[in-house]
Amino acid sequence: MIRAWFAIGGPDTPLARALLCEQFRRLTTQAPILYGVLVLDSISVAIVTPATLPWWLRLVFPVLLLAACIYRMTHWVRLRGHVPTAEQARAQLVNARALTATLSVGFLIWTGALFCSVDVTLRAPITLVIFMASASSAYCLASLPGAARLNLLISGLPIALLLLLSSDTMLVWIGANLAMFLALLVRMLNADFAGMVELVTSHAKLADESTRAETIATRFDTALNNMSQGLCFFDGAQRLSVSNRQYCEIYALSPADIRPGLQLKDIVGLRFRAGTSPKSMTEDDYLRWRQTPVINDQASDSIVELKNGRVVRICHRPMPDGGWVATHEDITERHQTELALSAAKADAERAELAARAAHRRLVEALDVVSEGLAIYDSDDRLVLWNRQYADVYPMSQDVMTSGTTFTDILRTGLARGQYPEARGEEEQWLQARLARHLQDHSSHEQQLPGDRWVRVEERRTGDGGVIGVRIDITDLKRREASFRLLFEENPLPMWVADSATGRFLAVNAAMCSHYGYSGEQLLAMSEGDLSVASASRAADAAPAADVGAQLCRHRTADGRIIELVVERRELRYNGTEAHVTVAFDMTDRNQAEQRIRYLACHDGLTDLPNRVALDEHMRRTIESAQTNPGGFAVLCIDLDRFKQINDLHGHAMGDLVLRRVTRRLVEAGPDAFLARVGGDEFVAVTELQPLPAAAELLATRLRDSLDERIDIGDHSFDLDLSIGIAIYPRDGADQITLLANADAALYRAKHEGRGTIRFFTAAMDQQLRERSALEHDLRSAITEGQLYLEYQPQQSHDGRVIGFEALVRWNHPVRGLVPPSEFIPLAEESGMIVPIDEWVLREACREAASWRSELQIAVNVSAVQFRRDNLEALIGRVLQETRLSGKRLELEITEGVLIENVTRASAILDQLKSLGVRIALDDFGTGYSSLSYLEALPLDRIKIDRSFVSALGRAGRSLAIVRAVIGLAHGLGLPVLAEGVETSEQLAALVKEGCNEIQGFLIGRPKPIEHYRDLVDGTVADRAALSA
Repeated sequence: MIRAWFAIGGPDTPLARALLCEQFRRLTTQAPILYGVLVLDSISVAIVTPATLPWWLRLVFPVLLLAACIYRMTHWVRLRGHVPTAEQARAQLVNARALTATLSVGFLIWTGALFCSVDVTLRAPITLVIFMASASSAYCLASLPGAARLNLLISGLPIALLLLLSSDTMLVWIGANLAMFLALLVRMLNADFAGMVELVTSHAKLADESTRAETIATRFDTALNNMSQGLCFFDGAQRLSVSNRQYCEIYALSPADIRPGLQLKDIVGLRFRAGTSPKSMTEDDYLRWRQTPVINDQASDSIVELKNGRVVRICHRPMPDGGWVATHEDITERHQTELALSAAKADAERAELAARAAHRRLVEALDVVSEGLAIYDSDDRLVLWNRQYADVYPMSQDVMTSGTTFTDILRTGLARGQYPEARGEEEQWLQARLARHLQDHSSHEQQLPGDRWVRVEERRTGDGGVIGVRIDITDLKRREASFRLLFEENPLPMWVADSATGRFLAVNAAMCSHYGYSGEQLLAMSEGDLSVASASRAADAAPAADVGAQLCRHRTADGRIIELVVERRELRYNGTEAHVTVAFDMTDRNQAEQRIRYLACHDGLTDLPNRVALDEHMRRTIESAQTNPGGFAVLCIDLDRFKQINDLHGHAMGDLVLRRVTRRLVEAGPDAFLARVGGDEFVAVTELQPLPAAAELLATRLRDSLDERIDIGDHSFDLDLSIGIAIYPRDGADQITLLANADAALYRAKHEGRGTIRFFTAAMDQQLRERSALEHDLRSAITEGQLYLEYQPQQSHDGRVIGFEALVRWNHPVRGLVPPSEFIPLAEESGMIVPIDEWVLREACREAASWRSELQIAVNVSAVQFRRDNLEALIGRVLQETRLSGKRLELEITEGVLIENVTRASAILDQLKSLGVRIALDDFGTGYSSLSYLEALPLDRIKIDRSFVSALGRAGRSLAIVRAVIGLAHGLGLPVLAEGVETSEQLAALVKEGCNEIQGFLIGRPKPIEHYRDLVDGTVADRAALSA
């Protein structure tokens, strides 16, 4: 029963309550009959109970059973025809279950009494019946009514059959009653179960229908709420039937307040309180207007302005039942746009009238101007011109009418010989003239018939038209001819200027070139326009007397300041008091001197202060800090991974990246003194307080300034900063100590990872000293023979040794064996990895060449070595020197190195493959782990990193990764070698997954080659020799 309740959704659902009531009705019909039979059974039990039993067992149990049955029977009679609540029905069903359990116990006790009273020959089968009754009764007490049916069949039916077969008449009669009781009870329980199943099935159908209805309702609500217009339905009684979210948003109403059934007047009241009612109506006016037949019974479209300033378009459509449906669309922005357009149209009409009046006044004014002037529209059609303009071109004057194009006027003039300079090259001259005409601004001189000259000034307007000015310069050209030979060919700038005003009267070509102005521009200027006055040279701007050599400063057209030594002589020029000047430019020499002084203190690439400027700045800062208790901070900054950019993309690209980085650092730390002291090393000095918090904040800003990638052309770079910080005077009282300690903190930061910031501590100084000592010893180790090789075997999956990997070791004369994890990174940082790589390669090849067997030798190639341009030449030279076959040499290269530049890596590998060398992809899966480059690279083997192998057999995804790598490699036709195999379980797992080759302590530890002499001499070839 309980399981059935949960199947229909719980005991409190309508379907569950209906089920309980239905079962209750059946019980009230059948229970009186059932309990009547139970009364007779109770009397029978009392009669047939043997007299040998104790009196309480003979009387008390039958009496109690009789009383319970009579009570229950009368209770059910009273409840017939009564419709109970769900809780009452549930309580009665629980009582029925309790009665079932009670009957089960009664069967057990009664059977025991029978056992004591019957003949000895019947006790054996009754014993079996008692056992079965006991087991089933216990099960019934802890189970549901379904188990009660099983209990009755197991315990009651055998007893009834036993009594029916008895020779005693009374026992036979009791057995018949018991069989009848069982039949009635089982029938009742079966009927309950069938009814329950029927109700549950009905509930499932109703649930499906409900689900479909809810789905349709949900879709309908979603469609309504996603409309761009507000929507509302009202019935004939002016009650709201449906509305959507947009309706509430337009009128600033809460969706919780706008619910179906709400009267129109209530909604109107909410709108008036929300300030979204019609602007010109009261609440009563709006309701009366809304109920008029014209509005209520006819379709209408209206635009309403609300009190909150919004404008809403309402489309009203009546419904047959007297209701209506309306859509509400907020058209505020569109309405405002329409109003603005109307106002703009009116303004345009007024402007047109004003323009016509202005045009008339302009035509009148143009005729008063002495220069010729014409205006062309954006299609180069003549719009406006004055009489002086037409007089300049008399041969084409007749075609100057409104609408004539500039090209037609030019062609007419060309045909009539108006442009002598174009004679014989008319078409070329025309194209050049049109090209100049299309420029935004142009100025040139034009020759006309009769040795006349005009200056042509043309400027393009904002609407694409052109304003042209023609100035007659015939007299000017004649004056120029009189003194051109005087100074035109002079290589020094020369000019003639009015002594009274300083205005230029004549300039030579050298001056135009030197100052960047055209001759026409200079003739429109004066000496004062070029002069730059200063406090020490106040006389520069004034016209000079005849005083010989004089220093002055002028400004060129591009804004440059030049320093000159000028020689001036007074003269009369065309009747005017003037002076002629020749200038000697001293700017280049002065600027060169200033540049030398500047470069002495600044970096030529980034324009930042250099180490010289840094020393001077720190000296002054320390002097100031001696009287300032706050102190200051020194930040040593290093650009992570910059060397890779130089190696892969060249120093030109590296210079561009450094300039971009410098710009970001300057922007991030405007208050700090920033200097470049090395290739990718910077130093910042800050006096911001309080320290060290201000220094850490500055360091964070500098580091975060490189969060965004640097894009240059098709390249994108992801860079980080490592920063070490030292505080004055805590970490040093002089410049050298502060810089050294900040550098020590920088070293710690770089050691801990990219983008790290660290303050100096005393422990760092000791670590730096140890690192420096180790680096010094490492340089000696290469030349003094402290390095040696150990070899670790590699075997195939069938146990056959196929080769060795050469591993470098360092036996320090004082420290003993130095772990590779300590000196290999140090060698890579200091650049010593290159000679170490070459030594390992040459020594390993020399050793392998001496072996009798054809085993392979594997050598690691560092990232620094791979980035060098001579790798292929080095390998070829070593193979030739050691006489080792290239097919026996395998180079192991990490995937991170290859993926830096796949195109370059592929080219290098192809060169190496041409020597017969094998290529292995080392530590696959620990770096970039991209799959796209695998097909592009000529690989011979993929090595699974030991980190994945060591995790085999433990919880995790290592096995899945190993399986994926093996499957990928085999799909590309490449064998797989697993590193770091140390246990038989790891070996078994790898072999099962199809791994081709194995390397690790389980196979053999790295040892001097003498330990594996039998293998390399060909005496043995299997794994047994490794464990010998």
